[in-house]
Amino acid sequence: MKGGLYCLRRMFHVLRKGGTMGEPNNALNVYMRKTDRIRSVLEYFLGEKLPESWAFESGDGFYTIRNSKGKLSFRQRDCMRRVRTCKSSFYLGLENQETVNLTFPWRLMELDSLAYGTQIEEIQEKNQEMGAKYGAEDDFKYTYRKEDRVLPVLNLTLYWGRKRWERPLSLGDMAELDSLPVKLRDLFEDHRVHLIYMRRIPEEVLEKMDSDLKYVLGIMKRTGSRKKYEKFILENREYFSRMPKSAVDVIDVCTGIKDITDCLEYTLNQETGEEEADVCKALNDIKKDAEKKGMKQGVKQGVKQGETRLGALMQKLLADGRMEDARLAAEDERERSRLYRECGIAVK
Repeated sequence: MKGGLYCLRRMFHVLRKGGTMGEPNNALNVYMRKTDRIRSVLEYFLGEKLPESWAFESGDGFYTIRNSKGKLSFRQRDCMRRVRTCKSSFYLGLENQETVNLTFPWRLMELDSLAYGTQIEEIQEKNQEMGAKYGAEDDFKYTYRKEDRVLPVLNLTLYWGRKRWERPLSLGDMAELDSLPVKLRDLFEDHRVHLIYMRRIPEEVLEKMDSDLKYVLGIMKRTGSRKKYEKFILENREYFSRMPKSAVDVIDVCTGIKDITDCLEYTLNQETGEEEADVCKALNDIKKDAEKKGMKQGVKQGVKQGETRLGALMQKLLADGRMEDARLAAEDERERSRLYRECGIAVK
């Protein structure tokens, strides 16, 4: 039942955005669910490897809200994980963006507010179920005790687009603050966007990643040159011969190399439960197909050129009344070559 509800939630999220599962944001959301990929981007942001003891658990990033008229609406995080370390726990929200969003800081603030609100409601429900006792410093009205705590909600925004995202990177970038008196500006609470330019992660960093992000981003950084990305694929044959479909989908929607992704055949990996494709084989098949087409075109062109030469030779021989030579030219290749030379009809 839980799995079915999750699928319905995901489907509603897709429809609410007015898209299909083939659009960039949806492909990216599916791809970034795997823990090793989440660890890779967090390690890049921190500049150091995470302890193996850190555990990443699924978090519910689906929120319902009701407006003043009582109508329900929904908000959905792209990815939400509860991270447990040796000494602490926190929520990590990942948002995938393929284009610049000029209202994104506000959207992120709204999601964080809903995440904290959900935690507070859970604490209140727990206190009610346990019949918690309240002291003088506790808040009986809101069933909240002084020692109750919410977990911090941290955010990383993964920007996969080509266009540079300069602003807004905070709520302050969206607000008209310059006209405020300096002392009043201190009352403004900003909300920052911690942005990672995925396509600009340095090669030396990608090489050290423990997830397949190194290969997906490696392709995306080379899409400007077919020679370069083909070379990269063949140099990393071990991965690309069994590339997960979730990774293929990202390449498909974020690059222009659909001639490869459109001809892939998938097989189910029984261990991972995910379909895989042999990109190297597809690349080789495309090259072979291109060679066959080139050969056919060459033969066709050669026949066309040969017919043109023979026609010119026949026209000249018949104009000169050389009927016997015309017969020889049609039947004997050696005689035909001799007559070409004699009549000055060169090979084109």
